[in-house]
Amino acid sequence: MRCVIWNALDLRDNFKDVTIIYGARTVKDLVYKEELKDWELRKDVKLITTVDPGGESPDWRGEIGFVPTIVEKIAPSSKDTVAIVCGPPVMIKYTFPVLAKLGFADENIYTTLENRMKCGFGKCGRCNVGKVYVCKDGPVFTLAQLKELPDEY
Repeated sequence: MRCVIWNALDLRDNFKDVTIIYGARTVKDLVYKEELKDWELRKDVKLITTVDPGGESPDWRGEIGFVPTIVEKIAPSSKDTVAIVCGPPVMIKYTFPVLAKLGFADENIYTTLENRMKCGFGKCGRCNVGKVYVCKDGPVFTLAQLKELPDEY
């Protein structure tokens, strides 16, 4: 995700709004804290950080809640918008319906299935979902593409 964010920020003039919703289990689990501070200071980026309930510390100033709940609370506009969802499969699974509720089209929701990859060359066959090899045909897919795959992803 950092690379996507870096590119969006490098090409900032090409985007109307950039909203980053970044979640972790606990404050200690937050990574790239210096970059988070930099992004938070930017006037052209909306950064929302969240930790799971019970994962906050006394000086935590961010949100408390699971990413899907925070996405629904923040309710980013779906008009001319792309959503990129990356994280644990369970978080991704519960974020998709929230994005649909907010009006995001399936072809504008992107995620990754890289957790299924093994060899990365399409030789071992462990990453295949139906006829799709995640390592060769992905690992990034739209929700529309995922809906065409068997439910085993």
